[in-house]
Amino acid sequence: MALIGGTVIKKDLKVYIRHRKTLLLIFIAPILIMILIGSVFSGAADEGLKEVKLGVGGGSDPGKNIIESLNNSKMFIIVKENTSDPSVIREGVRKGKFSAGIFIPENETQSMQLYLDNSKVQIAPVISTFFLTTTEKISYELTLGFISRLWDNLGQMESQLNPLRDGVLLINGSVASLNNNTQDVLSSLNEINVTKLNESTVVMKNTLDRMGVELQRSQEEINASRKDLEELDKNVTSIYNDTAGLRDDLKFVVDNIDSTDASLLAMQTSLRSTYNLTCADPAALQCISLNNTIQQIQDTRTQMLNSTARIRSLYNNLDTVALKSAELHDKLIMTDERLQNMQESIGNYTVEISNINGNISNIEASISALENVKNQSVNVSAQMDKLASEMSNSTGSLVNNINSTKGMLGEVISRSPSAVAAPVKLESEAVFKDRSYLDFLMPGIISIVLMFISFLLASITIVQERSKKTLIRTLLTPISLEGFLLEKTAALILIALLQGIIMIIVAFLLYGIVVPADQMGGLFLVILVYSAAFIGIGMALATFAESENTAMLLSLVLSIPMLFLSGVFFPFETMPGLMVKLGNALPITMGIKALNSVLIYQEGVPAGYLLPLLVYGIAGLGFAYLLLRKEVTD
Repeated sequence: MALIGGTVIKKDLKVYIRHRKTLLLIFIAPILIMILIGSVFSGAADEGLKEVKLGVGGGSDPGKNIIESLNNSKMFIIVKENTSDPSVIREGVRKGKFSAGIFIPENETQSMQLYLDNSKVQIAPVISTFFLTTTEKISYELTLGFISRLWDNLGQMESQLNPLRDGVLLINGSVASLNNNTQDVLSSLNEINVTKLNESTVVMKNTLDRMGVELQRSQEEINASRKDLEELDKNVTSIYNDTAGLRDDLKFVVDNIDSTDASLLAMQTSLRSTYNLTCADPAALQCISLNNTIQQIQDTRTQMLNSTARIRSLYNNLDTVALKSAELHDKLIMTDERLQNMQESIGNYTVEISNINGNISNIEASISALENVKNQSVNVSAQMDKLASEMSNSTGSLVNNINSTKGMLGEVISRSPSAVAAPVKLESEAVFKDRSYLDFLMPGIISIVLMFISFLLASITIVQERSKKTLIRTLLTPISLEGFLLEKTAALILIALLQGIIMIIVAFLLYGIVVPADQMGGLFLVILVYSAAFIGIGMALATFAESENTAMLLSLVLSIPMLFLSGVFFPFETMPGLMVKLGNALPITMGIKALNSVLIYQEGVPAGYLLPLLVYGIAGLGFAYLLLRKEVTD
């Protein structure tokens, strides 16, 4: 038996060597497959979509920014349509003229319309996501610019509130001082004893002189108070103008926020309607993507309304400040008029005192005039008391409003404009930064190529052995049936291992894909076990086939469904639960996951996948052995 060991392997290898075209294909096929797939997918993950035809209609300033971003992305071929009708763009997409279309209305308050050719199920979600990202970025930049300017205006307003508050308090103090002076004048008048006035002429003249000085000082203080009131009125007017202007600006912001919320709501409603119409299967990839988009729009509306609540509150407070400023302006005008009347009264007092001083002989008339002055002084004092009380109440309320506004402005501008424009930030990081897209496809490429080669070679080889009666002649030699199957399997494994090595070499030489040295052993072990599994299954299939065509068709009938259930073309996350369980139980899926562990995650030999593959191979060989033995015996 030692002498005959390896005879089948030698025979098969000689057969391949004699058939030079077959031998050449064994070497060229993996090279061509690797070059073709590598050329298609090398760098594909970095470049993304390319040369996607995009129809563009309408136009506005934000739309120009979007078109500029689209040109910079190098993803789209921009085809501009000179139209103001969005149905032209929609029909262009529907008829296949464009892969996508966007209509940008001239009215910036209206929503842009994005039309997608959703028959292109792989690129439509990518285009939709790109547009959502682009519009979100431009919206963020516009919002950030506006809020930054608003923050500057609020900071200037806050810096002007302290002088305004100090001016109000100063006016209040001046009015109180004027009231005290008026009380002093009234007290001085009350101290005059009319019955002793004739006897105290000199004293009266001195007193009148002092009164004149006091009245002059009061008049000067009134002049100073009027100037302070005039300055305060200017400040109040400036505050009113600034507050009204800022309130109007904030009104524009609030209107824009409401318009944006309405646009988002309309988009959400439109997408929900599209989802209800087109998503019969909620687990489909595009339906999941559409549902996630609807949820993102709903979350964006909620975040926007929460983030802009303070702006609405600020708008209401500014409206209150503007109203209070207008009321204070009116009260200051009234106060100035009263001070002017008081000044005129003091002028009259001065004239009266001068007349009394100039005409002592007419003392009775002067006393009568003095009595009139006292009565007027009482009225003036009552007016000053009332004015002081009104000023105290008004200035107290105004100071409280100023302090409240200052605190609110301080709280608002303490936050960064970027935090208001984009309260939630997300940073993403790819964990395989040094890998290309072809690196991630290598496990699937190797598995698919080896599956087809192992299936076809195993099934066709056994069919040829049976149809040409070489199997019977071989079994007439001292070699046993089990020995024949094992050596046939070993020969085919060598060919599969050789083609796997060729693909790895081509990937390294042409595309720089390097397999770490410490993973080489695990890689070859996985290829060996994986090939043995499919060779065993192929031999089992060959026992059912009566010709090479039947064997080939059986191989395709079994391999093509496995190909689509392996997770290479359609991820398991988009499949129904039953298909996921079936796909995970297939040998091609186990081979791909085993190669992922070695080539991508570099975790060493994955025994959890190799053992089931061995079971598949042994079961296939055992089944083939039983059927062939029955056939030979018969």
